[in-house]
Amino acid sequence: MTATHTISSHAHPPTRPSQHFLVFLSLVSLWAWPVLGAEAGHPIAAPGNFALHPALEMSLFAAEPDVVDPVALCFDEDGRVYVVEMRDYPYGVGPERKPGGTVRLLEDRDGDGQADRSVLFAEGLSFPTSIAPWKGGVLVTAPPEIIFLKDTDGDGQADVREVLFTGFVRGVTDSNFNGLRWGLDNRVHASNGGNGGRVTPTRTPGPPVPLGELDFSFDPESGDLTTTYHTGGGFGLVFDDWGRSFVPHNINHLQQRILPVRYLSRFPGFPPVQATESISDHGEMARIFAISTPETRPNHPEQAGHFSAAGGLGFIGSPLYPGDLAGSVLVCDVVGNLVHRDVLRLHGPTFLASRAPEEQQREFFASRDNFCRPIGVELGPDAALYLLDMQRDVIEHPDYIPAKLRAKLDLRAGEDRGRIYRLTPKGAALSAPAKLSKASTADLVALLSDPNQWRRLTAQRLLVERQDPAAAPLLRALAGQGQTPLGRLHALWTLHGLRTLDETLTLNALADSHPGVRENALLLAENFLPGSPSLQDKIIALAEHENPRVRFQAALSIGQFVHPASAAALRKILLRDYAFRWSRLAVLSSLRPGQEFFFVALLTDSDQWAQLDDAKLKLVEEFAELIGARSSPENAEALANVLAVLADTRTEEQVRAVVLAGLDSGLARVARKPAPDAATRQALERLSRGASPALLAAAWRVSRALGLPENDAQRAALAEALRRAQDTARPIEARLQDIRLLSLGGFATVKPALFALLGSRHPSAIQSAAVGVLQQFNDVEIATTLIDRWPALAPTVRPAVINLWLQRRAYHEPLVRALEEGRLKFGELNLDLEQRRRLLRGSAPDLEARAAKLFGDEEYSNRKAVVDEWLAKLPPTGDAARGQAIFEQACAQCHLAAGLGHNVGPDLSDLSHRSVEDIASNILDPNMAINPGFISFTVETKDDEFATGLLHTDTADTVTLLQAQSLKVTIPRAQITRMESTGLSLMPEGLEAGLTPQDLRDLTAFLQQKK
Repeated sequence: MTATHTISSHAHPPTRPSQHFLVFLSLVSLWAWPVLGAEAGHPIAAPGNFALHPALEMSLFAAEPDVVDPVALCFDEDGRVYVVEMRDYPYGVGPERKPGGTVRLLEDRDGDGQADRSVLFAEGLSFPTSIAPWKGGVLVTAPPEIIFLKDTDGDGQADVREVLFTGFVRGVTDSNFNGLRWGLDNRVHASNGGNGGRVTPTRTPGPPVPLGELDFSFDPESGDLTTTYHTGGGFGLVFDDWGRSFVPHNINHLQQRILPVRYLSRFPGFPPVQATESISDHGEMARIFAISTPETRPNHPEQAGHFSAAGGLGFIGSPLYPGDLAGSVLVCDVVGNLVHRDVLRLHGPTFLASRAPEEQQREFFASRDNFCRPIGVELGPDAALYLLDMQRDVIEHPDYIPAKLRAKLDLRAGEDRGRIYRLTPKGAALSAPAKLSKASTADLVALLSDPNQWRRLTAQRLLVERQDPAAAPLLRALAGQGQTPLGRLHALWTLHGLRTLDETLTLNALADSHPGVRENALLLAENFLPGSPSLQDKIIALAEHENPRVRFQAALSIGQFVHPASAAALRKILLRDYAFRWSRLAVLSSLRPGQEFFFVALLTDSDQWAQLDDAKLKLVEEFAELIGARSSPENAEALANVLAVLADTRTEEQVRAVVLAGLDSGLARVARKPAPDAATRQALERLSRGASPALLAAAWRVSRALGLPENDAQRAALAEALRRAQDTARPIEARLQDIRLLSLGGFATVKPALFALLGSRHPSAIQSAAVGVLQQFNDVEIATTLIDRWPALAPTVRPAVINLWLQRRAYHEPLVRALEEGRLKFGELNLDLEQRRRLLRGSAPDLEARAAKLFGDEEYSNRKAVVDEWLAKLPPTGDAARGQAIFEQACAQCHLAAGLGHNVGPDLSDLSHRSVEDIASNILDPNMAINPGFISFTVETKDDEFATGLLHTDTADTVTLLQAQSLKVTIPRAQITRMESTGLSLMPEGLEAGLTPQDLRDLTAFLQQKK
């Protein structure tokens, strides 16, 4: 996916004018955390002030000209800092767009926490994104290559430059591969970023590895490269202390990589899943709390004040940080000028990421400077956190900036700036270890137990690089008798890297007192399978371990060997952890063909179905999908057995319907389906006989998937459903079941009923179900009918209709024609940038040209001349107190703000994240882009009375409109002759007629106040 970052649309002068700073000054009293300044004349003084977690303090480690455009850094074993500078962002350098990325070597030689030496280590790199140390040099990602750079003569400049891998796609900068980081497994891991590639090693040539949408890891020595997880598609990658990994992606700021891809394709039939998922408990597009001046968003204005550019992660891997800081994950947002923090807590086999109690409405780090661009955080040898600030004015790939605005911008403004800040616990005396390149083997083994994650990983890397035989006995002792769990963990993985880990040590580790060691021991044990019965028995026993992470990994590892008790062990895990999706999928991934028998036993176990819940229903649906997907002419027994059980009326109907739905989903993925025998046909007939519409539809779909012809009972049921679906006297839920059954009929048969259900006399749930069925057909009459019915469609139905128009090219022409003719209003559609571009760039050439006459990349405005004129007149500052009086007079009848007014239109209580230009534009042109929930409707009754308002509620019996001053008007549906949207906001145009430019600026100042 492409990034959806905002951009800075104003120039960045060398020194900010004083009023630029003073605009922010009034907000200081609203921010309770420490505000950090800098000494006059110091480079840090230009950005202004920062807010930081109160337990920490911040200093400047490096700034321009010593570092420019930093996007990643790493420390070598001697504490030297290698910084990736993406100087060629976003298009390349100069008219030729040459590769211009560099690596800069920084050193703090006197230990005062500031870099005092800066050397250009390497240059001419193509959009470099990440870096990791290796064998006295560094590995750098520079698409299309991974390059090894090393200085062999001590002058601080690389004289070795070796391409290790090539074939990565160099595409949109935001989606290039990135995130180099050493893992516990002694391999370098990386994030795909989304561009993918077909990657070939250069040291040991072999067939290219297609990445697709997968992350990868590699051994730089051997050239072995393998895919690892589904990519999050973002910028950055971190591991916690125990090797669990996390990635970001723009609006989904923190995702956990859960199931390694090596487990997903072991056995046939496993469902296609995206095994990297958001773990935020505060929203996938989570609210963020910037303290910089809000900037206008040229696309996706709904993302203002929320994550839209999450990228660059850090893990606080040191106990020197107090409270819940240690073990937290840090997520940068370059647009918000901030760093967000999430506290991880175990949630079954995965994690939930939560805001800390003291950070519910503030961030770990935030800058008042709009040009502060946090892009990464690294833990150093001294346990300090090093925060990279790219300092670019424009952070957005030009392809996603509207063309007219792009022409006005200097896309490389800020290319001469860059900052690295050093964050430390207050009062902590931090010191870096001695140069580890000179450390003895014994010293490095001792460091494996160090509390600092960087030191442990670096010691492990050096031990594996050295391959010193003298390390093995020291490591075996540490693995067996080490005082700290983390020391034992690293000893085990280091032995693995030295190829001296044995079965006995692994078996002992499976009995370790710490669940994190056991979890990793399960991974290590897989190297000895299937030839170790003792390890197999121990893994089977861990199916009953008290820790859900251990059980989860046991479920995955059980699939690596054949054991007579494996099915029973998997059943135990499934029944204990079925509430967790990833535990269920872990079990399914390990089920070998032929082990489906225990699903039949599960279905016949009445105790399991005494109390149903959603998770239990998902369990049977997923299991049934696996069975359906494994069915073939040679393997039809499991399918037949399941259908036979379902035909037994003692099975709960809801369970039967869900199982049939799963079987249908699985069969849809099968090329060679089994031919149903007589028993299977009879079971399906029994399931259909006298069944509810939902069960009948589910059985019918399976029959159709197996190639069985329609029968008289199905045709009769369809005819009955056509009649009952339109019966407004029946309960809505019953009608919904009938509507869903219509998807099994032919389009010509069911379209009259479906089109009729789009009328205003039907509640939104009925309309939505009808649209859902129409989506399963492909006929241009659907597009034209939806356009005709548009005024009658409920707000909740409209987004699905818009998506349907846009996703099918055949529907584009009637949509554009309706816009040309004025039958649809562009502001009412409220298309975002990608949706507009679907018509502007994804249609036939003649349609693209017609669409371009109606709108462009920029937001549409009905009153563009008025908006432009007023924006030019707005004063630079406003008086919030005067703005409150204006709000009470002009807006409070329909809007809430600061506890004043009525909750009719959008709640304006929290607009501190919206720019002055954005707020003013929406006041001046209320129909520019209307949220479907705030489009007004007019109702006409049989008594020739009219009412206009927002559609507040609609049921089978009544419609309630919400009007100014929170007045609610409820109208019986039986009395309604017509109900249509006006296509306009309830807010009238022309509000500015009674205002001066200063009044409007005062009003925006009032609305921008923080809560």
